[in-house]
Amino acid sequence: MRAIPQVACSDNDSADNIKGIVYYGSTASTPTTTAYSYTDSCDDEDVSDLVPYVSKTVSTEYWDEDETVTVGKNSNSLFRWYMNGTSMVVEWNDPTLLQVYNGDTDFTNTSGVIELPEADEWAYVIIETQVAVPHPIHLHGHDFFVLAQGTGTYNSSVSLSLSNPPRRDTAMLPASGYLVLAFETNNPGAWLMHCHIGWHTAEGFAIQFVERYSEISALIDYDTLNSTCAAWETYTTANSVTEDDSGI
Repeated sequence: MRAIPQVACSDNDSADNIKGIVYYGSTASTPTTTAYSYTDSCDDEDVSDLVPYVSKTVSTEYWDEDETVTVGKNSNSLFRWYMNGTSMVVEWNDPTLLQVYNGDTDFTNTSGVIELPEADEWAYVIIETQVAVPHPIHLHGHDFFVLAQGTGTYNSSVSLSLSNPPRRDTAMLPASGYLVLAFETNNPGAWLMHCHIGWHTAEGFAIQFVERYSEISALIDYDTLNSTCAAWETYTTANSVTEDDSGI
């Protein structure tokens, strides 16, 4: 496999010196391939080149939401990213899974949590931005279906690809553009969706889907969850760790 870090998407000072060989088989060998011509832009491969081998069709949504991406500053004049006016903040001492296990339902807008209670239904998420910065969008817990992707403003005239669309776990929200994705609610849990640019996530560019709340508690390994939270609390206390960003 040959991979190229595109300059339009990266400020890496050693872009031409990133090398690695992935091979299948019992004997390693040196590749003999040569580079190919490409357009240096911060875009995904054309969807026509991303045709899943196992064909699947996306059904009509039971839930859809338009998540507008903006950037602003908090009271300390630090940049914060928002999705529909919500900047993700994680409660380290009371994470979502622990809240679910304890039967809490008081998810507030400040935490950026969206509940999807119905099983085996389709959720559509429309993400768009007027900011001229591209964002790789990543979803935990699912491979999502890319229904539409482009520059400009999304509206109902945009054609959605429902018949065997590309399936990804990360897709690009184009600069000054939109990304429409869909996933089926077939995996109970608390799943984070966020920009995969680390410092954008740290600045709050994320939301969380609590999928099939009523089924999650029975799936939680409480002993592991509790011991992990206790160990983290001990560490933060001993090292005076302060949550000064989104906490993700």
